[in-house]
Amino acid sequence: MRLKDIISTDYFKLFVKREGKVVLGKNYSSLWLLCSVLTTTFLAIAFSNASLNYLSYKMNDPFINWVDIKNNFGENDFIGFEQALREEQNKERFHFNGYQTDKYWYSLFGTANNNSRNLKCRYFADIQTPLVQAIMDKDNVVSKACIAAENINNQSYGVIITQDALCSKLGYDIDNIPSYINYFTYCNPDASEYGVDILGDGFALAPIPVLAVVKRLPTNMDIISTKFLYLQNLGWALNMDRIEYHTSFIYFLPNKVDVEKFKTELEGLTAEKCTTSFFTLYGQDLPMTRMIPFREGTFILLQFDYPDEVDFVATKEINQTILDKYKEDGVYRIYDYVESFTTDDQDDYISVHFGNLDMISSFQEFAKENFKIDIEMSQINAKENFNEVSIMANILSWTMIVFAIVCIILFIINLLQSYFQKVKRNLGTFKAFGISNMELISVYVLIMVATILVAITISLGASYLIEIILPLLGIVKDASFGYLSLWNGKTLVSVLIIIAASVATVYMVMSKLLKATPGDLIYDR
Repeated sequence: MRLKDIISTDYFKLFVKREGKVVLGKNYSSLWLLCSVLTTTFLAIAFSNASLNYLSYKMNDPFINWVDIKNNFGENDFIGFEQALREEQNKERFHFNGYQTDKYWYSLFGTANNNSRNLKCRYFADIQTPLVQAIMDKDNVVSKACIAAENINNQSYGVIITQDALCSKLGYDIDNIPSYINYFTYCNPDASEYGVDILGDGFALAPIPVLAVVKRLPTNMDIISTKFLYLQNLGWALNMDRIEYHTSFIYFLPNKVDVEKFKTELEGLTAEKCTTSFFTLYGQDLPMTRMIPFREGTFILLQFDYPDEVDFVATKEINQTILDKYKEDGVYRIYDYVESFTTDDQDDYISVHFGNLDMISSFQEFAKENFKIDIEMSQINAKENFNEVSIMANILSWTMIVFAIVCIILFIINLLQSYFQKVKRNLGTFKAFGISNMELISVYVLIMVATILVAITISLGASYLIEIILPLLGIVKDASFGYLSLWNGKTLVSVLIIIAASVATVYMVMSKLLKATPGDLIYDR
């Protein structure tokens, strides 16, 4: 008899209407118990999915896959090691994608109230690497404060700074992120003649652009920047006692400021205070690629025709007046620093970016044996542990799923056996009237599959509801990763396996139970 014929028969309708109540139990207790088992199963799967997703994120996070190797200066062959890193065969052998060098230094920056604060800085020789791209990922950026990729280059004076350094250490408000912060530089006190504000012990403030504000940086740095900035500071490019920095005005205007209005006011004020002729440039006529901050805006330059005739008392008054009016709008006076030609000094670190961590121990031995370079073992151990935990988590995830499916199968077996004891006389009667075992098994398969599908639907809905509620309660990892991730290929596979295993279980159990003759079933022999 075909399936649709079985479904249309009266005895099938009777099973569904009356015997189905026995299967489901009093007050649908069997259904709710099955829902509980399935919900627990799906929550376990969702938890393992989320954990593996988070671990995968960590494993692929360049913060993790970059290994910092310190230069001990003289004790090792740092130059030879760097040359070895350029060889393609070593990249393939040790599974790394590339490397970069950088300088580690403490640098003085001006706080919001013009005091100084030492910050931990790393100055990258190349700021256009996968590591920096990861640092400036939207999930790590604070308040969308991030420069466009096309505006960042290795000759920028800008800095990428952590939120903690900007707010807790420098005292700025995260709701009003500055476009520029001040580098604390030595300055000849005589520069006060040019209108420079000389701070205690002969320091002045040199504004440099903020490229991005981020949640975290590698190795707990406060700031990363270009090595170009580090070298230019060594070469006194940021020294504010250079007279050419004060014979013109350069301002950065955020997009919300009306450029034409600002230009008119600046020109009018300058004409009023100074007798020296001048001209102005702005927009495309004034490329300032090294001083572009994260915030979009326009640079405007007012240049005096005869720098030797500049009245610095008047220019200081002009600058103060214009900033008093526009500073709240985010207008900053900046400078076109003159590039200094300095001798490069040796880097403090080489950072190697690994595609995976399978060969990291071999890489450590290679560095030590060939170049006398010691890589800190805590780094190696931590990265190997990530690799091992990933494998173990995957194994445990599938083990949990298999265990849950076994529990469901045992539940179905127990349910069917218990149910069979209650209805075997009825089944014996059906068999006596000529209904075949296959028809009865098909009916029970349909009933159990329908029950399981209902239970799966309820369980998936309950699990997904919990997944939605947890983030609303603030229960998340790293402010973005939830503890549950239900919708995954593993969940689909689990549902299909549960259904298939249930069908097979019902078929095998009922085939065994229905082997008895109608008389044995009716008279309980």
